[in-house]
Amino acid sequence: MQELNLQVPYQLNMILEIISKEVKENGFTDEDYCLYAHKKTLTPELICYLDLYPTVSDDDKDIYPDFIIKENLSLLYYGEQFEDVLLNVLEQKDNPTIEDYISALDYYSKNDTFKEL
Repeated sequence: MQELNLQVPYQLNMILEIISKEVKENGFTDEDYCLYAHKKTLTPELICYLDLYPTVSDDDKDIYPDFIIKENLSLLYYGEQFEDVLLNVLEQKDNPTIEDYISALDYYSKNDTFKEL
């Protein structure tokens, strides 16, 4: 994912375009990232950030990266979950739209399973 950097604001549609192209061509990216935002309602224009996974403290609490805390961002997806959903959409549709991805991501976050398109 050379085109995306950590802690930089991107619209969700740009992240979807870049990462879906990457996973379509090469499978999982093996990148260690999570998707964060101020809002949890997904839209193509939603400003999102990529940053590292939270770590887990000795008392089993998530410790988020300093940037995420400072910016008061919420975790939307772990990178692996995010890519799983994108790959599932790509397996079901030859040329999915941004709306297909967003619909599938919304469904996954509410149902913890993949959406049939």
